[in-house]
Amino acid sequence: MRPLAAVLFIFFLSAGANRLQAQSLKHTAWKFYVESLHDTLTMHIGADTSYSTSSSGETIVRSLIKIVNDTVKLKDIDGEYPCLDGEGVYKYVVNGDYMSFLLVTDPCNNRSEALRDVKFRKTESK
Repeated sequence: MRPLAAVLFIFFLSAGANRLQAQSLKHTAWKFYVESLHDTLTMHIGADTSYSTSSSGETIVRSLIKIVNDTVKLKDIDGEYPCLDGEGVYKYVVNGDYMSFLLVTDPCNNRSEALRDVKFRKTESK
């Protein structure tokens, strides 16, 4: 009986550890509302770039993105509202179909205000 209990215990530990790992953001899309633009944007995250579009499909910003574990680094490169002041660093947390960014450091106030304390909802990429 003890070996069976030990196997079950190890199984549950490994299942819980898998849930604690950071979920991959690559090739996903997330909707979020930006108060200053009075619009719902969609952030499309690729392998090494991301871009956010308005509800009418216009590109708001395009960024180089680097994802390591639970950390995202964004460096805007173009778009309607790029922040060219430097790279923003954020921790991210995914809970089901929702994601949040937690500010680590960002020299751009506009980007940090648009991303922090916002609930992103997973959506289909178009």
